[in-house]
Amino acid sequence: MNCLFCNSTRINESYLPSTIYNNKKFDYLRCSNCSLIYLNPVPSDEDLIKMYPPSYQNGVDRSILNNPNQKLIGLRYSYAKHFDLLRSINFKGKMLDFGCGNAHFIINSNHHGFNCDGAEFNPRHVSVLNNEISESDFFSVDEFFQSELKYDLIRLSNVFEHFTNPINMLNQIKSKLKEGGYLLIEGPIETNFNFALVFRKIYFNLRKKLQPSWIVAHTPTHIIFTNHKNQLDVFNCLGLSTIHYELAEAEWPFPQSFSKAEGLISKLNVVIARTSMILKKLNKNWGNTFIYLGQN
Repeated sequence: MNCLFCNSTRINESYLPSTIYNNKKFDYLRCSNCSLIYLNPVPSDEDLIKMYPPSYQNGVDRSILNNPNQKLIGLRYSYAKHFDLLRSINFKGKMLDFGCGNAHFIINSNHHGFNCDGAEFNPRHVSVLNNEISESDFFSVDEFFQSELKYDLIRLSNVFEHFTNPINMLNQIKSKLKEGGYLLIEGPIETNFNFALVFRKIYFNLRKKLQPSWIVAHTPTHIIFTNHKNQLDVFNCLGLSTIHYELAEAEWPFPQSFSKAEGLISKLNVVIARTSMILKKLNKNWGNTFIYLGQN
């Protein structure tokens, strides 16, 4: 299968082990042209339905954060970081959270004076959101793309890496921006250089060499694994002007603290993660999470 970013046929096996899911084998390939790592084959509709049942989103979360600077578990940046970026461009328009999940960001952004709607992939979950939250409108992704609606800003948080056809999806999302509208994206940047990644690559490559038949069994929800260069190349090819791009280093995918680490190896991973976070200060292009703001 050609590269999901640049369509190159110069493809090799990556350091990541294959995985079994839904009685299928999925491999991780690396593009020699742009260095993207991606899942092959991409999940079918049947696979995606199994991966993302309505329970995946965990209902609706209407709680308001007392401190928006608090970085929630699973998020890359705090809500305050997003709000500060919006205020830096004097944003007064209407935005849509694409892949809004339990709508927690929407509830909090509305609370802080913004006007935010949401889109989600599962129509049943969208129905729950519309029933529970009257101050915003919610659409299934299909409804959204088929509508005439356009927004001043579209946000994606921990969504981009799940796209099975990332270029096509980004172009569709861009088409829903008003002229001069903004795209705000945050998420993991999993093959970008950092100290922790060096250890992971050594481990994976060594184990695959010693155990050629090694296959894991996890749900392959992440389809693309990017670095800062191929990611920015894609955003630039969309015709977007970069307003802000920033990389940070988080403990993920290692444990967040020693108290949450079980066993010696897990505690060693905490040390590696924290060392990686310190070393990130040496180079602004190192890191495993990103936030991007671009203008149409």
